[in-house]
Amino acid sequence: MIVKDEEEVLARCLESVRGFVDEIIIVDTGSSDNTVNIAKKFTNKIYDFEWCDDFSKARNFAFEKASGTYLMWLDADDVVPKDSLNKLIDIKQSLKADVYMLKYDVAFCGEKPTFSFYRERLIKNCVQAKWCGAVHECIVPFGKVERLDISICHKKIKHGNPMRNLKIYQRIEKQRGLSPREQYYYGRELFDNKKYKKSLKILKQFVGSGDGWVENIIDAIYLIGKIYIQLDNFKDAKEWLFKTFNYDCPRANVCCLLGDVFLKEKNFEYAIFWFDVATKSKDVSFKGGFVEPMYYNYYPYLQLCYCNYCLGNLKLAEEYNLLASKFCLSEQVMHNIKFFESLKK
Repeated sequence: MIVKDEEEVLARCLESVRGFVDEIIIVDTGSSDNTVNIAKKFTNKIYDFEWCDDFSKARNFAFEKASGTYLMWLDADDVVPKDSLNKLIDIKQSLKADVYMLKYDVAFCGEKPTFSFYRERLIKNCVQAKWCGAVHECIVPFGKVERLDISICHKKIKHGNPMRNLKIYQRIEKQRGLSPREQYYYGRELFDNKKYKKSLKILKQFVGSGDGWVENIIDAIYLIGKIYIQLDNFKDAKEWLFKTFNYDCPRANVCCLLGDVFLKEKNFEYAIFWFDVATKSKDVSFKGGFVEPMYYNYYPYLQLCYCNYCLGNLKLAEEYNLLASKFCLSEQVMHNIKFFESLKK
């Protein structure tokens, strides 16, 4: 684990993984709070690392200090849920694969994940277990890879500098140019920081290169669609979103975004069609890309509620709101419940 100023969350993380790990390696990259003292309560294997704007170098340094047969990485604001911990303990003595992919839940509605993807989480301690990439770093899977139905939760309390990753990519872009994978993540960082025109340029370069992972290409096209919506260019938004169908079956998030575009155009019938398709879309989480479960159920049902309300189909609208409530009792859902109840008085 690499850390910096994580006094609020570090103990929570380390407590959650007790009982599974045999040793804890903490690499501190310059904390000025109580992080190191908290770490000392769990391990004496604490090392300093001078930060150099390269997450892979820090993580590889941490891996080099480990002595176990398998390596597991966590961020300080990660939590291993109790059921996941029990599963990990159960399989600990039977680990044989080179890399185990575990689900990473990073956003939530209550306790239900709304954004997840698989990450290399348990890795055999060998020369191939090397991180690459200065930011959004990864270990390229090698040997025998298995996917496990075990989740790690990312429970962020504070938000870091939103420009940190962006500045690292800008430096790399000037120094040597960006690889396709770096283009993709740079485009995402630009999007998250609302630098839409630059994001559009970089993401289009990535898609046009033809060298990216198909899941990243689909997501990049999806983001391009979102950017065009932000720019009120619905024609190009739809044109790009339809391009995702050239790579795989319709994705729920893409269908919902198409529904949103038609909804903005007040074309309720077309919007209803795409939101309905989203509820019937195939679960593609096993392919390893970013997945937002709410777009399979909660969100399209909520939008179907609104579309039918606009068309005067109040009974159907209420039914869709109740369907949405089964997946997330959001403020919007609760507001709708009260609204439909008021109509009956």
